[in-house]
Amino acid sequence: MEATILNDTTVDYPKDKPLFELFNESAQAYPDKVAIRFYDRTLTYAETEASANRIAQFLVQKGIKRGDIIGMALDRSAEMIITLLAIMKSGAAYVPLDPEYPKDRIEFMLEDSGAKILITSTKYAGHYAANTTEILIEDALAESASLPPTQPDAGVRGTDLIYILYTSGSTGKPKGVQIVHHAFVNFLLSCQKQPGITSADKTLAVATISFDIAGLDIYLPLSVGAELVVADSLVAKDGRAVLDIVRTQGITILQATPYTWRMMLEVGWEEKLPMKVFTGGEALAKDLAAKLIDRCNEVWNLYGPTETTVYSVIKHVTDAEDVTVGWPVDNTQIYIVDEAMNNLTNGEIGEILIGGVGVSLGYLNRPELNAEKFIDNPFDNKSPKIYRTGDLGQLRPDGEVICLGRIDHQVKVRGYRIELGEIEYQLGQQPDIKDVVVIAREDTPGYPRLVAYLTLRNGQTGHPDAEQQNAWQNALLAELPEYMVPDDFVLLDTIPSTPNGKIDRKALPKPDYGHIVRSDAYIAPRTANERLVSEIWQEMMGLEKISMDDNFFQLGGRSLVAVKIMAKIEEKTGLRLPLATLFEHSTVEKLAIRLDSNSDVISWDSLVPIKPKGSKMPLYIVHGAGLNVLLFNALAMNMDDEQPVYGLQARGINGVDEPLDVMEEIAANYVEEIVNHDPVGPYAVAGYSLGGMIAYEMAKQMLAMGKDVKMLAMFDTYADQTKIHTPPVIRFVKDVWHLIKQIAYTPVLFVQDPKRTVEYKSREIGRRIQKVYKKMFPHKVKKKEGFAAYTNEIHEKSEAAQRNYMLVPVDIKIELFRAKKKTFYMNDFKNLGWTPFALKGVRVHDIPGEHNTIFAPPNDKQFAEVLQKCLDEAVKQ
Repeated sequence: MEATILNDTTVDYPKDKPLFELFNESAQAYPDKVAIRFYDRTLTYAETEASANRIAQFLVQKGIKRGDIIGMALDRSAEMIITLLAIMKSGAAYVPLDPEYPKDRIEFMLEDSGAKILITSTKYAGHYAANTTEILIEDALAESASLPPTQPDAGVRGTDLIYILYTSGSTGKPKGVQIVHHAFVNFLLSCQKQPGITSADKTLAVATISFDIAGLDIYLPLSVGAELVVADSLVAKDGRAVLDIVRTQGITILQATPYTWRMMLEVGWEEKLPMKVFTGGEALAKDLAAKLIDRCNEVWNLYGPTETTVYSVIKHVTDAEDVTVGWPVDNTQIYIVDEAMNNLTNGEIGEILIGGVGVSLGYLNRPELNAEKFIDNPFDNKSPKIYRTGDLGQLRPDGEVICLGRIDHQVKVRGYRIELGEIEYQLGQQPDIKDVVVIAREDTPGYPRLVAYLTLRNGQTGHPDAEQQNAWQNALLAELPEYMVPDDFVLLDTIPSTPNGKIDRKALPKPDYGHIVRSDAYIAPRTANERLVSEIWQEMMGLEKISMDDNFFQLGGRSLVAVKIMAKIEEKTGLRLPLATLFEHSTVEKLAIRLDSNSDVISWDSLVPIKPKGSKMPLYIVHGAGLNVLLFNALAMNMDDEQPVYGLQARGINGVDEPLDVMEEIAANYVEEIVNHDPVGPYAVAGYSLGGMIAYEMAKQMLAMGKDVKMLAMFDTYADQTKIHTPPVIRFVKDVWHLIKQIAYTPVLFVQDPKRTVEYKSREIGRRIQKVYKKMFPHKVKKKEGFAAYTNEIHEKSEAAQRNYMLVPVDIKIELFRAKKKTFYMNDFKNLGWTPFALKGVRVHDIPGEHNTIFAPPNDKQFAEVLQKCLDEAVKQ
C-alpha cells in the first residue's frame, strides 16, 4: 500500500472556529437537554452555557486577555467542566492540574507555564506556592452570579492556544505541550464520524484531567449534544464502581485505558452491554480485545501522542487476531521511517512520524527538544512540521499501521543494539502468554540482563519451570538472534500501570537472581577485614571477644551502635556502607566479606529487607526522625515466621544522593521502591513518628494509583506535626497557648514518671537553647562532618517537608499504635489528631513504653503481637 493512499485524509474543516463554539452550537440546538451529570446533580446545556459565560466575564473583569494562561486545580465535578469552558471563552488557555498529583509537580507547571491565575477551590486554598493570583471557584461562582449570561467577545481564533498539558520528561521535569483550537476541532469533527457519536449518546468521563485523553472524554459529547456523566476520582479508580455506572445509567460510550478495562472485567463483567468502547493510552492485547468484543457493541483502538492532539490513528477492532492501530484521522499523515529518514512502505520496522493539522506548537520553553522532536516535514507540504513519536511501527500490506512500542526501549546489551518491542511482539505470539514487557536491567553494574515480565493465561506467578522457559526461548530463537533472547523470565499477576493506565516500567520488580548461602559454622578471624570488623565491634559494643558467626542483633546491637560502627569502618577503610547493610551482613564474617566486595555495587536503596522471607502480606515501615530502620529489627523478629518486614530508610544517608524536602516527593520515592519490589500488592504501610506522616502520603498516592492498601498504621505519630497555612499572628498565638498548656501539664507527667520527665524536659530545654545559640552565633558552631553532617541535612529537610505539608482527608482507616507513657502535652491524646483525616476511622492500640522505647525489649514482643493480629485481620477484609 503506497503512503499516498494511506495519507489521503484531507478534509475541509472550520480552521478559524474555536473549540467552545462546538459546545455553543450544541447549547443552541439542545438547550433543555442534560449536558453534565455528576452523581444526582444535572445541568442542562443552557445552564452550563450560562454558568460558563458568567465565569468567563468574571475572568475578563479580573484582567484576563486573549493568550493568557490560567492554571486549574479542581476536583472532578460539574464545576471543573464549566471552568474549562469559561477559561476558553475568556480567551485564555488552561493548564489542567490534577490536585492528586504531587504538590511540587503542580507548582513547577504553574511556574513553567507562566500562569497568570490559578483557579482552585477552598479545599486547596493557599496549598500551592506559586507566583500566581489564586481565585477560588466558590468565589467566582458567587461574584459572577449577577453578570449577564452572555459570552465575552474575546476574539479567539483557531490558531490560539486551547491548553498546555504537561507530560513526563526524560530529564525528570515535565514538559508542556501546546495545543491550539483548530487542531482539537479537527480531531473532534473526525471522531464524530469515526468512531462516531450522536446527541442520543451518554458518555462517562473517567480520565484524569492531566491526561490528554480527558479532552475526548469531555468535549466530544458536548460537541454533539450528548450527555456527559462525570465520575469522581475515587470512582474512576474503582472498576466495580465504573461498571455499576455503565450498567445503571445506560452509558453508551466509554473511553478507558486497557488497565481500566481489565479492572472492570476482573470484578465480574460478563454480560453484553450496548456500549461503544474506546481503548487507548497503551497497547491493546489480543486477549483483552477478545473479551471486549464479546461484551459490547463496538471496540475502537486509538493511538496517538499528546504532541499530535490526543489520537492520530484509529481502528475498529472486530477480530481479536487482527489488532492494529488502523488508519489516520482526518488531515493527518503517518510515515514509517528508518534512521536515514527513508519512507518505509514495504512493511519494514521503523519510527512512526506524524504530520498534519494535529501537530502541536511544540513544547513550551524547550527549543532544543523542539528542534529534535518537531522536524521540518520532508515528505509533503500538508504541514510544515512533522512529529517524531519515538514509537516503533510498520505498515501492513493493506496499509494499516501496527505500533510495536517505544523506540527508546531500544537498549544495548553486550554490545548489541536491541529493540525491546520486537522481543515483546514475538513473545506475545505464544499461546500461553497474555501480556509481556521486556526491559534491560543492570542490577549489577556492568552486567546488563534482558528480563521478560509476563502474565500467563493460567494465572501462574513467580518463576517459570525449566520446560516453560526453554519453550519460550526456543520460540524466540526461531525468530530472533540469540542475543535478543531474555536471560530471565518473571511471572506477574498483572503488569504494573501508572495512574494514567500506562505500563509502569519503573515498577517492574527486581528478579530473584538467587542467594548465596554461607556456612554458620564458627571460624576465628583470619583475614585483615575480619580482624578489623571484630576489633571495631568489640570496641563499640564493649565486648571482649566476638566470634565470626555472632549476630549483631543477637549481641544487642542497636541503631546508635551501628552508626558508630559504620563511621569507624569508613574512617579505617574509606568505604561508606549503609546501616542497613547489617540486615544482610549481620555477622563479622559476612560484613568482612562485604568489605572485600566491589564498592561500586553497594546498594543505597530506600527499601531495606529486614525480614524478607515469608508467605504473608509484607509490612513496609517508614523511618522516624532517626532516619534509619535498624530499630525495627527487634519488632520484625518477634512477628510470625511467615511475616515479611521491610524498612524504608531516608534518601541521602549515603552522603551522596540529594535529600528530599517535599513530603510528596519523599513519599513518591518510597512508593516507587515498594511497587518496584511488589507491583501487585496488597500493601500494608506503617510509619514511626515522622514516618507516619510520610506513610500517610504514601497510602494516599498508592490509592490514587489504584493499589490495594489493606492497612495504614501509625506508630505513635501525632497528626499535628504539620503546620497548616495560617497567618503568622494566629500561628504565634496558637503556639503560645500550646506552650502554656505544655507547661501546665508538666506536673501530671512528673507524678506519672518523675525521672523520665526530668530527663525529657532537660533535654528539650537544652535542645532549644542550642537552637537559639546556633542562630545567634553561627560562626561559633562547629561544622559537622561525615555521617553526622549528612544526617543533619536530611533531618533539616525532613522538618521542612513537615512544615510545608498539608494533610487532606483520605478515604482510609488508620491503625494507631499509641505509646502508653506520655512524654509531652498533646491537644488530642485519644486519636493523636488523626480523626479528621482518616475518613474510615481510627482504631487505637495501646502499646507499652513511651515514644522512644516502644521498639525496645520487652516492649517489642507485645507490640509485635498486637501488630501481627492487625495485619492478619487486614488481609481478611
